[in-house]
Amino acid sequence: MSSLSAGSDRLSVGRKLGYGLGDFSIQTAFNLASFYLLYYFTDVFMIEAAAAGMILMFGRLALGIFDPIVGGLSDRTSTRWGARRPYILFGAAPVGLTTFLLFASPDLTAGSRIWYALGTFILFFTAMSLVNIPYTSLTATLTRDTRERSSLAGYKVVFGILGTLFAAGATKPLAAWFPNEVAGFRAVGALYGLVVAAGLWITFASVQERVGAEAPPRLPFRTSAALVLSNRAFLTLAASTLLFNVAMNIMAALVNYYFKYNLGAENWIPAAFLALFITSALLIPFYVYLSNRFSKRFAYQFGMLIVCGSLVGIYFTGESEIIKTILLLVVCGAGLSAAFLCPWAMMPDTVEYGQWRTGLRREGIVFGCFFFTFKLSAALAGLLAGLGLDLVGYMPHAEQSLKALTGLRLMMSFIPLGLILAGMALLAFYPVDEPTYARITADIRAGRTGPNRGPGEPAGFPVERPSDLD
Repeated sequence: MSSLSAGSDRLSVGRKLGYGLGDFSIQTAFNLASFYLLYYFTDVFMIEAAAAGMILMFGRLALGIFDPIVGGLSDRTSTRWGARRPYILFGAAPVGLTTFLLFASPDLTAGSRIWYALGTFILFFTAMSLVNIPYTSLTATLTRDTRERSSLAGYKVVFGILGTLFAAGATKPLAAWFPNEVAGFRAVGALYGLVVAAGLWITFASVQERVGAEAPPRLPFRTSAALVLSNRAFLTLAASTLLFNVAMNIMAALVNYYFKYNLGAENWIPAAFLALFITSALLIPFYVYLSNRFSKRFAYQFGMLIVCGSLVGIYFTGESEIIKTILLLVVCGAGLSAAFLCPWAMMPDTVEYGQWRTGLRREGIVFGCFFFTFKLSAALAGLLAGLGLDLVGYMPHAEQSLKALTGLRLMMSFIPLGLILAGMALLAFYPVDEPTYARITADIRAGRTGPNRGPGEPAGFPVERPSDLD
């Protein structure tokens, strides 16, 4: 374990910008697929909707299991570039190439198109996992300073939101420059692939791993998994974030339906998403300030409390009050900013909490498991939203019954509200406050971790030896 001086924990603006650019690249590619892949499969590549839906749902769930494996693999990696950076260097080209292949639309038979779509989908998200998990794990290896980590997470989130807005807003206009959608999406895939690869290479060149620079001891995957499952800070953060993300994904899935049927304002759907994302991006510095002034947990809960208030307001908003609904989504975006920032600022602290308790540092598998919760939340939200629509009697392209409209309103408000409140209750048990983290970093610098911490163990933090986890 390398020890760092306080000065070496400071990061230049250039390094932060270079790190943030990586998330612009990742979110550009990821959200191109998230926003347009289903439409591309059904309306451009001409795959049946049921087959396209099965590819997206089961492919993503299956690949989610791959995330902890990638994390564990990166924990075992030791090169002259560090443990995480090689994945960015050598993974950039595969991510760029598979972004193009996913939207290349070759001339195939109906059956072959399904297999091509499945194959390129798997290759794309495999390449994304090989880059994204080591990239995000870098926050734990670039600095140990908790304020710098909050700032670094802020750069990451702002660039990520810019990538999201770029993918959401530029794709259709760029594709429209070409004579048909087949040629348009093929060109967009090629262009975005080049942008994504170039951005990731710049990130590789901009950052340097400095925490935990020596090669960690090799552990069986079972032992590494046991380390994660014994990490109370990680489990608390992951469980609460899972509930928050299920709530947010249900809302995101229902925005189109709510504006089309409850408000009769389908043309306002882009404005709704802009209200959420632009407000979220603008409020990132505010939540960095709150995290540094109070704590990351406080900032996270404060933001989610704002979201709760906006959801109550949405339920009691009339069906003709479009502007009021947009304003409430602005308020919602102000709260969601915390959900975009705080988990990524808190995750490196959970790595060091685990190292403090066990003497073993495992960024990769911890971040890999965290990414799996995001994919699980997306799958659960899709399942719950679909079941909810069926339960309330939703009929596509038809005038909705009072029962269906009431159900849509509930799924846009009180159902996410309940999930968020449950997540806030869980987050109250997150054990890493500012005094605890100060002790953790002091003990790690002094080599007092796991069995070496000695007397003075605080209540509720039992010492765990690595041999106990085999």
